[in-house]
Amino acid sequence: MSKSNQVIRPSQLITTFGPGSIVETPSGPVVLKSMDEIFNLIGRQPDEFEIVDGRLSKSTLDDARICRIPANAEIGDPTDTWIYPADGFPYWALCAQHPGHQVLYGSDEGCPDCRSFNPWERRQKRGREAIRFVTACEAGHLDEVPWHALVHGSRRCGTKHYLWHGGGRALRLVKIECPKCKTSVNFGNAYGRQWTCTGRQPEHGPRPNQSGSACTRPATIVQRGSANLRMAELVTALTILDMPERLHDVLGAKSFLSRLDVLREADLLDHDAVLKQAKSAKIASDDVDYLARVPWSEILLALEQLLGLQPNSPEAVREAELKRLREAAVSGAPIAVKDEPLDSPPLFEVKRSDVRSIIGPTGQMTLRVTPISRLRMVMAQTGYRRLNPETGHIVSTSFTGKGGITWYPGVELFGEGVFIDLKDAPLPVAGSRWPLWQNRYMAGDSASLLNHPAHVWWHSLSHRLLWALSVDSGYSSAAIRERVYVQLKNDNVVSSGLLLYTVQPGGDGTMGGLISLVNRFERVLERALQDVDTCSNDPLCEEAPRSGADGVACYSCLFASETSCEHRNRGLDRLLLTENLP
Repeated sequence: MSKSNQVIRPSQLITTFGPGSIVETPSGPVVLKSMDEIFNLIGRQPDEFEIVDGRLSKSTLDDARICRIPANAEIGDPTDTWIYPADGFPYWALCAQHPGHQVLYGSDEGCPDCRSFNPWERRQKRGREAIRFVTACEAGHLDEVPWHALVHGSRRCGTKHYLWHGGGRALRLVKIECPKCKTSVNFGNAYGRQWTCTGRQPEHGPRPNQSGSACTRPATIVQRGSANLRMAELVTALTILDMPERLHDVLGAKSFLSRLDVLREADLLDHDAVLKQAKSAKIASDDVDYLARVPWSEILLALEQLLGLQPNSPEAVREAELKRLREAAVSGAPIAVKDEPLDSPPLFEVKRSDVRSIIGPTGQMTLRVTPISRLRMVMAQTGYRRLNPETGHIVSTSFTGKGGITWYPGVELFGEGVFIDLKDAPLPVAGSRWPLWQNRYMAGDSASLLNHPAHVWWHSLSHRLLWALSVDSGYSSAAIRERVYVQLKNDNVVSSGLLLYTVQPGGDGTMGGLISLVNRFERVLERALQDVDTCSNDPLCEEAPRSGADGVACYSCLFASETSCEHRNRGLDRLLLTENLP
């Protein structure tokens, strides 16, 4: 018998799936339950799987904490055992055992013409034949297609199944007929209609009581595999701290760190006090032994960073990252500490001798290219939207654990990257596109940098470099991610830069395919800017802003994979980059 569960990496549950998402399995599609269900199922607490990142928790998550998705190996279960609870969804199915036999059914009895199966076989068959259509609304609700209302309206006929006629090229060729009263409806017309939303969020169970919880937003019929059916809302933070990874994980545990903060305020903090509090906080004995081996000077430096003033907004986190990246480009990282233990790698590593300055192809700018041989990225999924990435309501993926603590699902990733900034000269301001974006930025939400021309310039350059780096690095363009930095003061650019990185779960990170290209970055930059002024979709691409598009960009010239672009391919303009080539 083939397996009925689907193997998913913990990082996929954060970046792609998560509570409320539909996952295709060998036994049919299922919808993933809320996060608290998994910990109830395995009988563990989320603090056992905590990812420590004080900056992200304080600046973006309102002091909530982050936990990773447990893997089978961590809890001692075989790899073929399912540990994430899910419900079969959608319930309705389309039976097509042979040509001319197409029955839409939704009862536990299964297809009326295929009732020779036992109950277990009927459930398996229904999962394999699950209909590919569901309803969703922008408020985040998801439910079955109201097939009875679709065919009969408010009238009830009593039938449990329908006949599906036609199909193939278009939904307008599909007719759904009631076998009892012979009423039929064109499915193409029904697909384009708006329907009453039931207010259901299947990750929390069956649909709510209709007496007062129905949603006021209209629902539409969509395909269950549609990319816009569930769009994850992610927040990320780059860890740039001068301490080994293990020391960060041990000292950063929230309950332990709060005890040390009290001792620091009372001026009672020393090495012996740290060890005593570690034992009192029930820190693992091997971690206590590790703290005993670490020199007090290094523990003190780590505590100064962990207990220091944390950024209180996402913008402050970005500014702190940009400042530290530029400092590392000048001085390297981490800061050398006497007698540093060698049994734990650093969280952030830059070798100053490998930093290069490269004159751009036009000679107008000098780019500083900084290879980052090790970095740590924490990513948390705060929620999701349905149908519209702009106006859709964000449904939170948070859950409450023991002691009333709020948790978000997240993942800890390690890898490498390349930081690029301008060494001396400011960004040039030329051409017709720069003032156009400047006016758009001034007329919009000033809290968002997406439409600032400096951000558009770096963002557009980023996407060209993503493609060029993938040619020689060994990573696909979908595996390389971006992080664009622009810091303003009085609407003037103070500092800016771009981080291109690739990460993966686990402590070993990646294999150096990106940083090895720094020595020949001139060729990478030349390839990235080659033919940037043209596109295979021209003149349509070049004239797109005239018809309402944000900028001159399309899938043939600038758009990147959803796993790479942190702004869903918004705020891009090929002509702005062409008019201001480095």
